[in-house]
Amino acid sequence: MKYTDLIEYQNEFPAVPVVIQYRQPDFDSLAVLNRLNIDDKRAVLLRSADEGTTLIAAETTAEYDYRDGQLTTTINGSTQTTTEPLGPVIDQLLKAQRTPHLEGLPVFTGGVAGYFAYEYAQYAKNHLDLQAEDDHELPDAQLFVVPTVIAYERDKQMVTISHIVPTAELTQTTFDKIIAKLSALREQITYGAATYRPTPFKFTTPLQMTFDEDTFEARVRQAQKHIVAGDIFQLIMANQQRATISGDLRSQAASLFAKNPTPYQFYFQAGDYEALGASPETLIRRREDTLFTYPLAGTRRRGRTSEEDEALADELQHSEKELSEHNMLIDLGRNDLGAVSQFGTVAVTRTRALLKFANVMHLGSVVEAKAKPTTTSMQIIDSLLPAGTLSGAPKQSAMSIIDELEPQKRGLYGGALGYFDYNGDLDFAIGIRLCFRKGDTIFMQSGAGIVADSDPRLEYKEFNNKISGVKDALEARA
Repeated sequence: MKYTDLIEYQNEFPAVPVVIQYRQPDFDSLAVLNRLNIDDKRAVLLRSADEGTTLIAAETTAEYDYRDGQLTTTINGSTQTTTEPLGPVIDQLLKAQRTPHLEGLPVFTGGVAGYFAYEYAQYAKNHLDLQAEDDHELPDAQLFVVPTVIAYERDKQMVTISHIVPTAELTQTTFDKIIAKLSALREQITYGAATYRPTPFKFTTPLQMTFDEDTFEARVRQAQKHIVAGDIFQLIMANQQRATISGDLRSQAASLFAKNPTPYQFYFQAGDYEALGASPETLIRRREDTLFTYPLAGTRRRGRTSEEDEALADELQHSEKELSEHNMLIDLGRNDLGAVSQFGTVAVTRTRALLKFANVMHLGSVVEAKAKPTTTSMQIIDSLLPAGTLSGAPKQSAMSIIDELEPQKRGLYGGALGYFDYNGDLDFAIGIRLCFRKGDTIFMQSGAGIVADSDPRLEYKEFNNKISGVKDALEARA
């Protein structure tokens, strides 16, 4: 894309992406990540299977951490803490660098990337004050400003390296300097030596579940009392596991990605915090004015034989309990989208499709809508987070009861990880089928959908079915 192609946007948009593009048949995203000079140990890698893209933050220039109602901003090593709400700050940042939708470019060329913890939802929900123990000591949201992105499009076999430039500063000289910078980055990620060598990962103590089977059964019975009383229709109960470790999660990323071919795969790092996962579920995606959410509910393990697999699939597709739960969550997704969409545009475009993954199978649906012209990116997150598939319904009541039943904060589990593009698009995966570490402690968890007739013993087994892909990958070379 030439300078003359971009200058026409100077009067309409405050920023544009300057890019170089080149074909590359093989793209090793983890090798590329390890070749980047990232002194502050910030890293974001996100793969989207259905769009065939891999996105890597090549540079971060600012960090926004939100925790307990306080916003900590770090820019060029200088840190400031205020009580400003996060939403308006991020929306203003995105507006100030708004870029056009340009043909031929990947889904993310620059913007803001990071995660929202499950607990971040309390700031958008009235009268919701979550009190679970904060033993992670992690932000409820952690977002990086990403002006430079490396993107790989699988079907095109195309690498795009982009950098966001304010149009007020766009001259031929500036354009040429940025092209030279991006070309040097291309050389570095293609031929350079690794600047980061992950330390081999190892468990130093066994994983321990928060709830044993008897304790879990007692908590399920408490949840079912709320269901019988009419407080909620369904609740997602999670069971956190933890262990001590040595080494880096990044060293296990290749193993996890290979063993878990899911719609999203991601790696995130901020100092001594790392998150690694393979999520099957989209919280929210925006492409121009269209919003998409993908309710995923109803689970069976994969069969040991093709015959058993077919039998389990048939059982899942005809289970009254699973179908009832799934329909409830479709309705919840419709309501969440409806709050930020044009009237009459919400539609269910796929219903209860059977989706098979490496270790489990699910029922999945798609809900679409047209965003209101005035809807901001953070308003969309506020409306959708957390997914009903991670809370239950009604959402706010379910979250209050979860806070009573689960002793620790969930963190990224049940939250979302992804990006806001400066052109208005966004894509966030739900934080499931993941692990994260803080220092030498690793956390992972999975959930079970509780309704009035749930059998706690069967639901307890679901924890290991859902998280087995992550555990197997971590143990592959441990």
